[in-house]
Amino acid sequence: MDLPSRPSGDGRVIETQHFGTGIVVTSDGLVLTNQHVVEGASRIRIVLPTGEERDAVPVADDAPFQDVALIRTDGRGLRTARLGESSRAAPGDPVAVIASGIVSFENQAKVGIISSRDLPFPRDGIILEGMLQTDAAVNNGDSGGALINADGEVIGLVTSVVRSNANAQPVQGVAMAHAIDDLRPFIDAVIATGAGPRGRIGIERVGRHHVPLTPETAAEQGVPLTAGALIIDVAEGSPAEDVGIVTGDVVVQVDGADITSNSPFPNLLGAVPDGAQTRLTVWRDGAFYEVAVQPRPIGAAEVPPG
Repeated sequence: MDLPSRPSGDGRVIETQHFGTGIVVTSDGLVLTNQHVVEGASRIRIVLPTGEERDAVPVADDAPFQDVALIRTDGRGLRTARLGESSRAAPGDPVAVIASGIVSFENQAKVGIISSRDLPFPRDGIILEGMLQTDAAVNNGDSGGALINADGEVIGLVTSVVRSNANAQPVQGVAMAHAIDDLRPFIDAVIATGAGPRGRIGIERVGRHHVPLTPETAAEQGVPLTAGALIIDVAEGSPAEDVGIVTGDVVVQVDGADITSNSPFPNLLGAVPDGAQTRLTVWRDGAFYEVAVQPRPIGAAEVPPG
């Protein structure tokens, strides 16, 4: 997939290109990919291995809880992938990554094994859960590609190359993929209803709605706290806006659980039972207060159609 331009924060359009991969999951052109591949794009263009180009539009995403999105394109002539059961995958099982080529859009296959499974993977203010690890040679542009088993079934959505460990020491031969079983409820709901199943409160997206509060960020903002979620934007018409949360607030607890680097804000929100009211403890102007927020569907993928 080729994403030619992205809107800047000051209204200008910065012409860029960003590449990723997608998996056709329905005959009418529903394509599975990573949300980070399509996020912020003003236009999404799919380039087939034949070189043919087709425009696509966003349908839904489950970010930040899972780095997954569904987009739709013209499905004529496309073959759908067969989804397998990631629960049956075990360390040592042979796998292949099918994704865009390094210098072309032609699909390439990289082989390896399942190195580990059910791993937590911290990235960008959230801990992605239940990940499959592989030693297949994953590269830039492979995000959104298919991790397939020996039967040709998709058991994972390639999501991230790991370049270093928690101590910033370089690592090699490590890539992570979302287990397809974990993505099934999202995929099935979108196919059935056209929308993702998860309710939202309007401040959950890392980098868009909030940033993790670190000691450095706290010092810059003059906030006498060391952990939490610093609100930088509240989705218009969202439950968070309804209860009065504003930019500059710091959320420090979700249902009484502290927000920490080991328990990020999105992970605590994602653990709330579907449809349940959520209690947030918020710091503002030197005082703490509590609000009760009722999650609800508030829109699809935050990517404008081309």
